[in-house]
Amino acid sequence: MKIDGDKRYNDESNIYCTWNEIEGLIRDLGRQMQKINKKYDCVLGITNGGIVPARLLARELDIELIKLIPIRNKVLIKSEMPYLCPNKQYLIVDDIYDKGETYEKVLEATKGFNCDFAFCMSRSYQSHGLTSKILNHNSWIVFPWENKVQNYNQGSAD
Repeated sequence: MKIDGDKRYNDESNIYCTWNEIEGLIRDLGRQMQKINKKYDCVLGITNGGIVPARLLARELDIELIKLIPIRNKVLIKSEMPYLCPNKQYLIVDDIYDKGETYEKVLEATKGFNCDFAFCMSRSYQSHGLTSKILNHNSWIVFPWENKVQNYNQGSAD
């Protein structure tokens, strides 16, 4: 079933990421973090794509505190940034490192704080944080939390 009006769901070149793949990517990131042996006080999820991976990675690393970095329409909403403490360790999580535009905005907004970055996927190798999967294509990635086709086909469990 195709959803009209949104090319992300109509384009045959889309690559659909499954929940199982996301769970595997998160486990991989968790193992990478455990090798570093660094403890984080809080996970910061970049909205919208980083919300689900942030929760899953926080679960994987036994981190209870999760806050959101507000990005809407590719704009960082500075007035809604969470309060950060200079003596705390933060792990910033997003679904994908594409061109680095979001990363640059968040990096600037968190300057002066102890933050590391983790991405489920990246378009290419980059040294800005840990990445679970390097993509070898430019196709649009449809993550399971944004897959309208799958959600419509599954219906309601009520």
